[in-house]
Amino acid sequence: MLAKVVTALRADPETRNKMLRYLIVGGANTAFGYFANVGLYYALRQHLHIVVIGALANVVCITEAFITYKLFVFSTRNGWLREYLRCYVVYGGSAIIGIAGLWLLVNILGIPFWLAQGMLMVVSVAISYAGHDRFTFRKAQRG
Repeated sequence: MLAKVVTALRADPETRNKMLRYLIVGGANTAFGYFANVGLYYALRQHLHIVVIGALANVVCITEAFITYKLFVFSTRNGWLREYLRCYVVYGGSAIIGIAGLWLLVNILGIPFWLAQGMLMVVSVAISYAGHDRFTFRKAQRG
């Protein structure tokens, strides 16, 4: 599979450019997500339970990520609601894999949390890119 990715990157400059845009926008989205989560926590902790704050932060962050990926990476212009809902499917699947991966790596294999989280972030980026490319923005991109 890695060989296919490398071959595709060499042969298709548009794919390479899209992946680079995805990494740049994803980095900005990660920073936004961190500050949004921290900001919402400190702004709302006196009024809302941490789980509610976390859910709200996820909606805000996924919405921001969706908009930036749609406009700057995949450049689709229609199908906003369908793609937005598909975005939640991709991030939900990625979250399940991340949670299960942490359990496996930390609790079963004994890998330190910080290392396991870093390893899973790499996996998450790859899964999210493939999911958004092949599912979230698929129809508008190719149809």
